[in-house]
This record gives sequence, structure tokens and C-alpha cells, in this order.
Amino acid sequence: MSLMSLGLSRGEESVYRHFLREPDLGTGSMGEKLGMSQDEADSVLRSLSRYRLVREAGEGRWVPIDPALGIERLIEQRLGELNEQLRLVSSARSLIPELVEEARAAERTDSPAGGIERIDGLAEIRARLDDLAFFARGEMFALQPDGPLTPAFIEAARPLDLRCIRRGITMRTVVLRTALEDPTTCGYLYEMADLGAEFRVVDKVMDRMVIYDRATAVVPLDPSDSARGALLVRQSGLVSNMVALFEKVWASADVLPGRDESESPDGITDTDREVLTLLSRFDKDEVAAREMGISIRTFRRHVADLLLRLGASNRFQAAMLAKDRGWM
Repeated sequence: MSLMSLGLSRGEESVYRHFLREPDLGTGSMGEKLGMSQDEADSVLRSLSRYRLVREAGEGRWVPIDPALGIERLIEQRLGELNEQLRLVSSARSLIPELVEEARAAERTDSPAGGIERIDGLAEIRARLDDLAFFARGEMFALQPDGPLTPAFIEAARPLDLRCIRRGITMRTVVLRTALEDPTTCGYLYEMADLGAEFRVVDKVMDRMVIYDRATAVVPLDPSDSARGALLVRQSGLVSNMVALFEKVWASADVLPGRDESESPDGITDTDREVLTLLSRFDKDEVAAREMGISIRTFRRHVADLLLRLGASNRFQAAMLAKDRGWM
């Protein structure tokens, strides 16, 4: 480990270490030993004195400060400087809203569409959604017109949703009822719902829409092919109308049914059947959870619930009892 991490130069560290090993070494001898001129040696000693690692003892003599005291004091000084730098850097966050507003004002001035930006390509759309989710402060609303969600969609959406949930963002999403017929989609929705996201279901939903903080909306350029591009809308009048539309759809939608409400007459859901099937196919929970497109914690929660309902003490016994009951 080098003292250069505390701001000392290589020469200053060399001189300080020599002083520790040979405290009675004179500056002239030190210069000769380390290949320095007298002026260079004096300059280094003055620097070490400012660091409070050596002190002048009179008659041109210098003595090193006990490293337990000198280095510890230097560490505290550097930590104080770093904390101040961190405070100044962090305070720059307060400028973000001001700078964003300036950028938006420029867009409104320069753009003939006035607050509407076109985004081309799926990768760019996902990148912008990532940015919007990162900077969201309070709410995120979405209309999801697809039925079952693809594994690729879930893989892309999960980190964004989890980030919003961890930051306390209110998340409300309307999905099609047919989405609940897919075990992977159903598992993902319940996983997010367990963490605090809200979902409602409808038989038919309008075009796809995502709204952040009631200020920014993203809609597809072509509703039939969302990969073609999207429009990012910041016009307050348009966004307000989109928020009103979302609230109308949300108010008329049904609450996401509880797990027991989607059970078959024998008391088992499609998700339960999939979990049991995967238990018999895979030895590792990580692999089974990935196959379902849910987190390992959610998968293990399903397993624990099934063991309890079946009265099984282990997974092998659970599989046998499930087969006996015709659940598999």
C-alpha cells in the first residue's frame, strides 16, 4: 500500500520512510542517499511539514512525527476533503430539474412539433424508458394492450419495475384479462404485485401508453408494431388528456384477482401446475425460476405454499402426492 493514495508524491513518501528508518539522518546525507540535491531535499521536507508528518527540531534538524499520529491525522484530513467534494457533487443533483426544464424549453422552441420527440428503434426506446424510469419521482402509469408477455419483455421490464418499486414510485398498470391465462405472465404480475405494484384487468384495452409523473408520456408510433418507433410527448395539454384517459380506463377496470380466484375446482392454479411440473424437471430452483420468468424468491414461495397445502415434508413427496391428486 502506498502513501500516494493520501496525496504524497513518490519522492515525499521515500523521504518520509527514510526518516522513519533513520530518524537521525541529516538532510545532506539524506539527499545523497536518495539522489537528491539539497534544494530538492529541503523542498520535500517543507511539503512533509505541511502534511504534518515531520517537524523541525532546530539547527536544521528534522524529525518524523509518529506515523500512528501523523498518518491517522492525514487520513482524517483527506476524508474531510473527500466528504466535502462528495457534498458538492451531490448538491449538483438539485440542478437537474432546472437543466431539464431549460432543455425542454429549447425543445419547445426549436421543435416544430412542440414538445413531441420521435424515437426510432427498439433499443433506443428501451434506453429512453430506462432514463424516464430512473428519473421518475412519484408515479408511473401504463396501458399494456398485449396479452401474454414474452420472456424478452419481462426480462427488459423487471429491472425497471424493481427500481421504481424500491424508490417508492406508485406503479399502476392495466393489462388484458387474457394475460392472466399465461402462467409466466401471471407469475410476473403477482411477483410485482407482492412488492407493491398495482394491476387491473380489462377485456379490451386501447393503445399502449406509459406516463411518468403526469408530465411525460410515451406512445407507439405504430400501434400494430411497437418496434418501429415511439413518440415521447411532453406537451402538457396532450399529456393531461392521456392521464385522463388512463384514469378512466383504470376506474372501469377490475382489480387483479387474488391467486385463489383463478383456481380450478380442484383448488390448484395453472401457476401451481407449472411449478410442480418444473420441480419434476429441474433440480435447481434458479433454473426453474428462470424458466417461469419469475424471481427465485417468488418461485420458492410457490414451492413452500404447495408443500403446505399437500402436507408434504419434501419436494419428492409433494410430487408423488400431486400426481395422486391428479394435479400433474
